[in-house]
Amino acid sequence: MSKTKKATENEADKPFLDRLPSKLPFAPLVRRPDYQLRHVRLTAPTAIPIQLVIAVVFIGLFFIYIGGFYDLAQEPPAFGQKPGGSPLVILTELNHQFLVEGMAAGFLMFIGTGGFFLIHYSTQYAYSQKNATILLTMGIGIVVLCWVGVVFILRQKIGL
Repeated sequence: MSKTKKATENEADKPFLDRLPSKLPFAPLVRRPDYQLRHVRLTAPTAIPIQLVIAVVFIGLFFIYIGGFYDLAQEPPAFGQKPGGSPLVILTELNHQFLVEGMAAGFLMFIGTGGFFLIHYSTQYAYSQKNATILLTMGIGIVVLCWVGVVFILRQKIGL
């Protein structure tokens, strides 16, 4: 009885294909495949990926930048039209905006935020002055250009 118990234990340790009878018809040049079938285990993630959280935060910030809440509440048209028929992109009233106007200002503010990120990122290259200087000047340039763009949109809006 101990021999049969040892034999069954040895059989259980062998892969499935080794337990098959050896007289299976295989071509002489093709070797018998040796696969071990394993159980596939799927597990749900235990935490939310940080990339998803960052993406949701950036999308939320962009929605706030473009005036999304205002556009949802007021339902303004995307484009306006002058009495002569030519398109109007910037509405000349301070308490109203078109969707395109809000998106343009939002893009400029979002890109300006990227400039501030470059300024902050330049501090990591304290020992490489060339890289730090390049990142700092790029960041300052982006911030200034975006600020000038937003001021231009605002001046067009108030009629200056």
